[in-house]
Amino acid sequence: MGLRRRLALTTTLVVAGIVVLASVAAYLVMRGELRGQVDEQLTQQAQLIDRVGPMVQLRLEGPGPALDELPQLAPRAGGPAPYVQFLDPAGNATAAAGGPLPVTAADRRLAATGAGTAMLSDREAGGDHVRVVTSPLPGGGAVMLGRGLDGVDSTLARLRLVLALLCLAAIALAAFLGRRAAGRFVAVLDRLERSQDEQRQLVADASHELRTPVTALRTNAELLLEREDLPPARRRALLADVVDQTEELSALVADLIELARGDQPVAETEDVRLDALVAEAIARAQRHAPTVRFEADLDAVAVDGVPDRLARAVNNLLDNAAKFSPPDGEVAVTLRGGTLTVRDHGPGVPAADLPHIFDRFFRAGNARTTTGSGLGLAIVRQVADRHGGDVGAAPAPGGGLLVTLTLPGARAIARVPVPAGR
Repeated sequence: MGLRRRLALTTTLVVAGIVVLASVAAYLVMRGELRGQVDEQLTQQAQLIDRVGPMVQLRLEGPGPALDELPQLAPRAGGPAPYVQFLDPAGNATAAAGGPLPVTAADRRLAATGAGTAMLSDREAGGDHVRVVTSPLPGGGAVMLGRGLDGVDSTLARLRLVLALLCLAAIALAAFLGRRAAGRFVAVLDRLERSQDEQRQLVADASHELRTPVTALRTNAELLLEREDLPPARRRALLADVVDQTEELSALVADLIELARGDQPVAETEDVRLDALVAEAIARAQRHAPTVRFEADLDAVAVDGVPDRLARAVNNLLDNAAKFSPPDGEVAVTLRGGTLTVRDHGPGVPAADLPHIFDRFFRAGNARTTTGSGLGLAIVRQVADRHGGDVGAAPAPGGGLLVTLTLPGARAIARVPVPAGR
């Protein structure tokens, strides 16, 4: 049995047990309350009769007591008992009202002694379920009083039905909610497991990617240290390689740090003027790639987001487009609502590689000769995911690559001047 089913089953059983126990407790409390009221009425009337015990005793020796002369409970206290029966000291019934009540050996013992504690029990009288109290009379004999329990039994039967339906409904609801809760819990565990797998994979990939620039940097440093007789031109070339490798290593480390930030809690979002952020990114990309022309068509929109993360994603898109653009090439940047489109006129991406360009450390087959860590677009996807958005890439008409970044919740705002991207 899978974890999800075990969790759902455990939740259902726990809730079912609680509901059943609560229902049983409620039923027992209600049963005790209803039957207790009947017992109290019978006991009170028996006590009233006990107070006139000598009169009753005298009448038992004759033709039997007159039942209408017995003390009765007031209507508000329950009224007279429907069943009344007297026993002489020999245990024989001498007078009865409401129908004869069954006499047991315990009743005869009380009647014979005329002492002891009143006894409550359930009897069947004429097919009716009756609650009976047998109370001894001073000097011998006993009185038996009974009240029907059909009304109580009917009420308890309805209560049992209601509680049973309630239990079934609660168990069904618990099963439904248990499946949902178990599904969510398992989904959280799956995400946690995937996150751990991604972290392990990131460490493994990072170790592999760092090995190349570190090895090259160490080799050049050792060569410069050991060969003091190198010609000046050769020394300058090695130093230039060291600088390039250091820059490559710094960029790789920066990208790894940016990716690692994805495992941290999302920072508090702000109201971000997206078109202004994109315009600033275009101005920056223009300075870093002066031979590339950037054409911007930006709607004035705002989104809720983390400004520095969004800026990093947009910068990576523009840097990627500029890197693969030919000299004097053009990069078209369009912002419509919450969708940013970046279109270059470079070599594009082979169809087989297109689904993977947002993967970590992935580099298309026609881009492996260029510098880069293969993390730029992975960072773009991570930022999009963290903002509830999406990224996509497709071949551009006429050649090149068309990359889109979509963010939810974009709002049109009044247009104000933003820095030009030329």
